[in-house]
Amino acid sequence: MTDKDLDIAFNEAFAKANSEEQSLVPPDLQLHLYAYYKRAIDEPYVSNRSFESNDLRSAFKMNALIQVQSISKNEAKQKYIEIIEKLYPKPW
Repeated sequence: MTDKDLDIAFNEAFAKANSEEQSLVPPDLQLHLYAYYKRAIDEPYVSNRSFESNDLRSAFKMNALIQVQSISKNEAKQKYIEIIEKLYPKPW
């Protein structure tokens, strides 16, 4: 898959995820999707102001982001797409 094809597939998967009810997705998959998305768009986790509070949810998000910081943006996109396709089998 070319980078352009991967970007198109990622954007389609993101659009599909946004069109579905988030509360129906298991929390562990929500965290994976969050981390892969943030890595795919190359948003640095350390500058995210939402982690300044001391709540458990933020801690889980931070942990998920740390776990994916060493993978490439393209690998993060691919993993994001794979999870969305398992949750919502095509055709969309």
